[in-house]
Amino acid sequence: MEHLLEYQDYLLAYRLRAIVGGPLRPAAKELPMPEYARLRIERQRLAKALLASEDYRDGLRRVEALTDQLNFGFWHNPGETVTVLKKVVQAGGCPALESEEGFVDALLTRSERQRVGEDGASTLARYYLGLVRASAAYLDPDVFTRLRSEIEPLRASLPLFLALGEDPAPA
Repeated sequence: MEHLLEYQDYLLAYRLRAIVGGPLRPAAKELPMPEYARLRIERQRLAKALLASEDYRDGLRRVEALTDQLNFGFWHNPGETVTVLKKVVQAGGCPALESEEGFVDALLTRSERQRVGEDGASTLARYYLGLVRASAAYLDPDVFTRLRSEIEPLRASLPLFLALGEDPAPA
């Protein structure tokens, strides 16, 4: 289940970056799940090999490129999220980050919304926007810890909007 949630994290981050555009625009097409899994395994293998390598620079560049392409840690790395938020502000904002309804409307397809239902879509939006809010409070450790502790229990109950064998590209 965690691997599917990770892919779902990727899809939502990819779509958000595509909507905001500018420096956040993804360099490549949205990855189907099998390609995401292949690149995720490659990233993991390269990262492990780097730990054993004396000349790590080329490998590290590839790991960083894969990290960016996979949106790896996008929602869960507060430093990365703060960097993204600064770029969103520079781009004039993004309705997907302004409300739960805006998040659902901008980042989920109709079929994904039907699959998870209204309550599931609301849970997804509350969780991911909660991660963004917690990251925005990153400089205040007490606020950050409180906000993260409020949203972490949601991860276990996140609905999957993925349908295996179906192209997840937004409609």
